[in-house]
Amino acid sequence: MKILGDGQIWDVRGIDPDAPLKTFEDLFSGRALGEIAARKKVFYRFREKCGVTGLSVTKALLSNDPTAKKEARIAIEELAKNGARGIGLLSRGQAQKDGWGAAQKNYWKDIEAVIIGGGVSEEKTGRLLVSLINKYLAHDGLSRIKVYQARYPGKESGVLGAVINIIDIIGKKAAGIGIDLGRDEIGVGLVANNRRIFHSAVKTPFKRRLKKFLDRRRDYTPAERKEGRHIRQAILNSIAELVIKAETRSSRLGLACSESIAVAVPGAPGKNGAILNSTDYLPFFRQKDGFNFSRSLEALLLKKTLHKHRVYIINDGIAAGLANAYFGFSGGPRKKFSFLGVGSGLGGCVGIIN
Repeated sequence: MKILGDGQIWDVRGIDPDAPLKTFEDLFSGRALGEIAARKKVFYRFREKCGVTGLSVTKALLSNDPTAKKEARIAIEELAKNGARGIGLLSRGQAQKDGWGAAQKNYWKDIEAVIIGGGVSEEKTGRLLVSLINKYLAHDGLSRIKVYQARYPGKESGVLGAVINIIDIIGKKAAGIGIDLGRDEIGVGLVANNRRIFHSAVKTPFKRRLKKFLDRRRDYTPAERKEGRHIRQAILNSIAELVIKAETRSSRLGLACSESIAVAVPGAPGKNGAILNSTDYLPFFRQKDGFNFSRSLEALLLKKTLHKHRVYIINDGIAAGLANAYFGFSGGPRKKFSFLGVGSGLGGCVGIIN
């Protein structure tokens, strides 16, 4: 399997000719589904604490209210049309993004398969969404593109994909530890024999206090920087404790556990183990903050376990794509595929199965 490029297409514009300034993510994501639903009063009975969301549509679809079920289907149909239009433009090389060169534009061309993952792809909502996207692609003359529902739509995909990324390093017979850094929680899994055999997670420390770091354009005061570094250390400690927990489970099961750790991170990984453009729920984790994630976690694990670990990082969207293509998708001898994580945002990857 070869990854051609990441799926950072959230800011691609021109998907909707009637709303040229809207990005693909504005039109095809869980947030977009929630905005579609918010136009209809019927969904307010299914709203979350934060308002009408994509989950509200799922609740309506699964309810016993015929009117709510009908409106939920209509909302999902609109989301599917947006998704099919975006996939069509990308596959024809017509979608544009600032800074894209020929390579970035062309690796989406002639896609044969699309795996839809993320929260929106789960269960009945996901099945309906995928079937509708296939229908709209066929109507647009793109029946050669087949859309599939992800086998691992949630956080598990990050853990599995991170381990797959270093499978040649740890060996197929050894157990590997994979970590997914999510917005709400940090998950860790022990993967052996091509399956996850243990999983644990902790809530992101100081989640409420992270709100002040959401505007990355502002300058932080010395006190805020100190607080951010304190939160960063707490997150690192949580990761280290989860690694120790996974290693303990591996020992109890009699499995040889690799000391190479695989981590799915938001943003782009640098060649030296740093995170280049971390999202705001990981304050001061970026390389430009003078911080190297991989080396810092290695040093902490050495201090806590007295063992020398090696940490490898991968973009979380690419990790999710790897997991679903490797474990849950049969592409034949050679197939060009893309994975789209349709959750609170939109991301993924493009690759070729050899």
